[in-house]
Amino acid sequence: MSHSQEHPQYSTLEVSSGDPETYQKEVVQYPDHSYPQAVPLEQAGAAQSFYSPESTKEVVYPPQNIYQGGGVLPAAYKDPNYAGGAAYHNAAAYHNGGGYPNGAMYSNGAASAYPNSAYPPSSTSPLDSTAYGPSPLSTTENGSQYPHMNEKAVPAATICGLRKKTFFIILGVALVVLVALIGGLAGGLASKNHNGSDSADASGSSGSGSGDPKDPASSNSTSEILILDNSKITASNWTDNNGVIHRTVFFQDKYNSIIARRWDSKGNSWKTNNLTELMSATTTPLNPQPGTPLACASMDHSPTYETHVWFTDPGNIIRSMASFDALNRPDSWDNDTLDGAVLQTWPGGQLAAMWQRTWGADGNGTWIVAYQRPEGAIKTANSSTWATATVAVESKSVAANSSLAIIPKLRGAWLDQLELVSERVNSDSTGTMRLTTYNDTWNGADQRVTELQTDIPLPAPSQQFATTKWDSWNQALYIGLLQGGKIQGNHWDGSKMNTISSFQFNSGPDANFTAIAMTPDAMFYGISNGEVLEYSLDTSDPSKFNYVGRVFP
Repeated sequence: MSHSQEHPQYSTLEVSSGDPETYQKEVVQYPDHSYPQAVPLEQAGAAQSFYSPESTKEVVYPPQNIYQGGGVLPAAYKDPNYAGGAAYHNAAAYHNGGGYPNGAMYSNGAASAYPNSAYPPSSTSPLDSTAYGPSPLSTTENGSQYPHMNEKAVPAATICGLRKKTFFIILGVALVVLVALIGGLAGGLASKNHNGSDSADASGSSGSGSGDPKDPASSNSTSEILILDNSKITASNWTDNNGVIHRTVFFQDKYNSIIARRWDSKGNSWKTNNLTELMSATTTPLNPQPGTPLACASMDHSPTYETHVWFTDPGNIIRSMASFDALNRPDSWDNDTLDGAVLQTWPGGQLAAMWQRTWGADGNGTWIVAYQRPEGAIKTANSSTWATATVAVESKSVAANSSLAIIPKLRGAWLDQLELVSERVNSDSTGTMRLTTYNDTWNGADQRVTELQTDIPLPAPSQQFATTKWDSWNQALYIGLLQGGKIQGNHWDGSKMNTISSFQFNSGPDANFTAIAMTPDAMFYGISNGEVLEYSLDTSDPSKFNYVGRVFP
């Protein structure tokens, strides 16, 4: 929307006549959008609010108490063959994360100030004032409080030639100045070492071909862990009309904020957007779960280039942020309201997402998100009608908290089908990693299943699936990060499926991955020892990954 400069914009309150409860809702008019927005840019036809239930859109069968902090616990697992199915009901999926402090940890402004320490209140002396007898000035032998006039007064005590009161005042001022100098020096060093600005990123981080792949700690190294210990990771890529490759990696920092790291082959450096802080001053601040599942996808349908990320809030409701003009305004991120749809997940359930091209050459395609419903079924929701999700895998065929991965699939010359990876329960201790194919419909999908890895551990918060394709979408790799950090998977070579029991990560630091992701262009990202690392797949031998560099910090 455009605004006249002669009429400054303002915020009003209006009452919606279409809402039976006549909630008030704030209508925010926005200033010039040529710079990153603190208040999200409204999209045509989008709902007014991202989180609040005051939208005038109708919610079909809304879950009860969806905004309570504890979330909604689903009914017991339905499959009678699943022993111990209630194991995921009685404990929180993730621990509580730390709070996010005031200030801009990753912005171009000054570094954040930490909260002041709490000091105990001062107290009076425990000694009785009369414990040592009468005061020496209380009386004299003549009964007078003061000496006789012919007596010589005792000179006042001094320190370094100064009266005691004057000396202690000067000493106090000097100590205050000294403490201020020490604090300023420490703050300056911290800001220099941990600044998340573009200038620091451009000179300090390696990855996607920049930096020294043999020495990830050669620049901008720090012993402080800046990534949330149970953070997930997701990544996507797109290519603009000039052939420039763009990649975005998402994860959570130790303050529970969602961080986006962006790279392109023209600038060849990583830049940072703290999505949580960008929205902190708005009426729709982000509130992701600590260790929230993450999924992202990108569109490159010229002239439209977008990147979206999905996560869950404490009520296990799917939320989304998007860069609606990733080419010209990559620092601008807005709420994607999902048209007001309420998509509730299994507590701690995983997410997967992709962008699907249209069947023909026209149209901008469709965003698709796969998630596990509280009753256990895997559903896919798409942007053509977010509120009407479709069952892809029935609850009887899926494990609780199943890891998920999704990727486009060719149908002749058109890339308009998809493949979904999930896990099915075998016994009380093992499951099977399975591939389900979408063929114009999910109906009969249970007849289009390929078993990838059998007898793998049952789902856990650290277990994740990822997939990628190459050779014009004819070859594929499906991998799983299992408990204990082991990675195994399968390679489709265009004619048959090949099992890969172990992978090699060449060069780079010792890898101990706690979270993994892959982009559709065969790049691998993992969180290891508090760092986000980048590898490229050796497509001539898909059991090998070659180290590229460190993405963060």
